[in-house]
Amino acid sequence: MSMPIPLRSPVRRGARSGATYARARLRLGIASVGTLVVIAGVLLALGAPGAALPTTASWALTDLAWLAFLVALYAALAAPFDLLGGLILPRRHGRPVVTEGLVRAWGRGVVAHGACVLVAAIVLLGAGRAGGDAGALAAACLLMVVLLAAQVPIARLVGGVHRIGDRLRAQDPSFVGGIVGLPGRDRTVLSAAWDEEITAVQSVRRESVRRSGSRALGVAVALSFNLLGLAVVLVGTPVSATSVADLASLALSMTLWSFLGLLVLPTLSRRAVIAADRSALSASIDPRDLRRALRRLDAAQEDEPTRGRIVEAIFHPVPARDRRIAAIDVGAGPGLPQPWHAARNALYLSWASLGLLSRAVHCNCGRPALWVLFPGD
Repeated sequence: MSMPIPLRSPVRRGARSGATYARARLRLGIASVGTLVVIAGVLLALGAPGAALPTTASWALTDLAWLAFLVALYAALAAPFDLLGGLILPRRHGRPVVTEGLVRAWGRGVVAHGACVLVAAIVLLGAGRAGGDAGALAAACLLMVVLLAAQVPIARLVGGVHRIGDRLRAQDPSFVGGIVGLPGRDRTVLSAAWDEEITAVQSVRRESVRRSGSRALGVAVALSFNLLGLAVVLVGTPVSATSVADLASLALSMTLWSFLGLLVLPTLSRRAVIAADRSALSASIDPRDLRRALRRLDAAQEDEPTRGRIVEAIFHPVPARDRRIAAIDVGAGPGLPQPWHAARNALYLSWASLGLLSRAVHCNCGRPALWVLFPGD
């Protein structure tokens, strides 16, 4: 059952650290992403994949076993951070936690996500062996198209999201739906937990994003960023997609590339959020309704009205609530189209290139309902 959108924040400060829930999640994201990035860098520097994994470029049944083992190893490494993000931190800070079926929901998410990554690895390995670097790049592009076209079914499989009429419902109170599907055939999906006021505001706002081409632009930036990274790794390094060892090196390299994306893409995404807010006002949404919707949505997510500019610049693709409201009040900011959700689209689409950071970031670590349809504006 989905949680209602609170009018006031249920957040309380941690008993020991004094940190807010938002800051606690940020530290968790830094720890989980940092751990994966450091491990990826060290293993690549040591040449560990080539030393420990099969290097043959011909098919064998053991290839599938090795790939499944590596996916399971990744899941085991992520499990402690999932426990912190999905249960311990929300409970410590007084956030809603659905404990009934929690282990089952997490297990389903881990298995489903792992299966998707395993399929991507097998496809890339087959394409690399058949067509070399060009084949692997073409396969990754095709996989990203499939991820976009099947985003809602994958969200249902991974996160237990289910349809109620023309909306989607999830157990996590931070679930906000999104815009899904291939550009040109995409559609707006709203959360079934929202009341009429938030639904009206977000419906107009997201339709402005979709019709302006901003969502398509965000997808194009995300897909291009991932393909560029894959091309850099395949063409600019000895790594290929022809053996299990090389595929492991590819995953580690793309994890580092995804980390670069976490640093450079959020700025584009923040501009798109401000532009989307402006578009809602231009489409006759009352500024008071928009401000109220932003406050309530922020309270339902991490309830962080303000944050330092440096922290926001590095870690947050969605501007702080008060910064958005200030832009509404003065009528400032860019107009559409802007690359909407470029940063989080890149993380989701990184499944196709075996990046390992998509469910390690602070906004969705330990929350399977948000691994496909990320929280946001």
